[in-house]
Amino acid sequence: MKKKNINLRFFLLLIIAVAAVVFTDRKKYFITDQGDPHHELRWNSVYDLTPDHPLDIVVLGNSHANTGVDPFTLSCVLGCTVFDMAPSGITIADAYYCLKELLTRTTPRLVVIETYLMRGTDGPPTEGLSLADEYRSFYPRRNNLIKLESLPVLFDVESYLPAWSFTLRNHELLLRNRDLMRKNQDWYKKRLAKKEKDLYLGRYSRFAKGINDSIMSLYETNGPAVDGTEEKISDRDIRYARKIVDLCDANGIEVMFLTLPMFEYHIGNYEAWRDEQSRAIKPTGKAWYNLQMPYLGSVFGPDCFEPTYDKNQHMSILGSIKATYKLAHYIHDELKIDLPDRRVEKDWIKMFYAKDGYYENLTPAESDQKFRIVARDVMLGDEHIIECLQSDDGWFYIKVDNSSTLPEKTSLIVEAVIDGEKTIGKVDVILSPIYTPIHHKLYMSRIKQEVKVNNLLAIEYDSR
Repeated sequence: MKKKNINLRFFLLLIIAVAAVVFTDRKKYFITDQGDPHHELRWNSVYDLTPDHPLDIVVLGNSHANTGVDPFTLSCVLGCTVFDMAPSGITIADAYYCLKELLTRTTPRLVVIETYLMRGTDGPPTEGLSLADEYRSFYPRRNNLIKLESLPVLFDVESYLPAWSFTLRNHELLLRNRDLMRKNQDWYKKRLAKKEKDLYLGRYSRFAKGINDSIMSLYETNGPAVDGTEEKISDRDIRYARKIVDLCDANGIEVMFLTLPMFEYHIGNYEAWRDEQSRAIKPTGKAWYNLQMPYLGSVFGPDCFEPTYDKNQHMSILGSIKATYKLAHYIHDELKIDLPDRRVEKDWIKMFYAKDGYYENLTPAESDQKFRIVARDVMLGDEHIIECLQSDDGWFYIKVDNSSTLPEKTSLIVEAVIDGEKTIGKVDVILSPIYTPIHHKLYMSRIKQEVKVNNLLAIEYDSR
């Protein structure tokens, strides 16, 4: 009888302990990373969107992808739904299990594998930032069977239990930082609720400024921050690249590899690194779009990259936009994949309306509050003007056919109103070097907000 009582007490204590851990995990009392909760947002969004809204293109990667590929812009350019499945800090083994869970919810037409996933790791991380990143990626996944399958691949034995719980890995906050624990009681929930009001597609771009003079001087003094001859991939990288490709092939999904660039001075001996990565890519027979080599110096200047001399350099917001348009053209022009055209779907338009990339690629409503339609479907001489838009903050867009022969810089004669007075004037426009849509060419200018253009009259051609 006494033994039964001991067993019952132990069982009750165990239930209480488990309940306490579950409760504190849900309340996020022991979370230590008060950055953007994009790991949890990413999986929340996957389960909220699917299966009603299929994900047509999925980008697998880590922070290089979530800062380098803008899913909103890529969606608007291609007219389909793009998602960045790119938790910061993960490796290609973790990406495989992320994809495996995602495929229980949706079947994309294309999976893009960003090559910085292959970092030469030959086993689970055991400490430091790499282990913390693995924890952050693992915890919000929801399919427990796939999580259990991935556990021995992503963690060593000592990390099995902490991987499932903030409380188990950060409970020492009770002893050393109770103030942080108290702040966590309401901070994380408020931040998550605020973010979830918007459509979230996995983007985590955060570098508004590019490389500055102090970083440039480091390149001049010290040379490249990365030596390509020291960058290696592992058998594990090769194996999981193959597993991702095989998984996609089994589900009828197209696959391509993508290398997002770092600044041209950042990497020395890149050929060696490229040859190393090709050991994993070439045997798969899949396409590889490498934006690091040949390097597009006329596209990716210093302003396109995070201002850091650290080995791990990300793209700036501007760089992300440029890289995304390059990727869009590659998918459309080279891969020629049969993607759905969701531009005709009302629900899709509603999801993406006024998001980044929308106005440059798609048509606003007549009632739009940001961009006013000046003209639509008009001929100016031999030029077909698809659309002319003017924003409330002075942006002036002209969309013309891809077959247009207008020079990169041109001028339009317009009818406008300034301070209530009608006038005839000239607007100089340039072919956008940043926004390069697939279905038309985009010319743009910035004019004074008090100038309201009402009509296009003519194109002024240079007579010289």
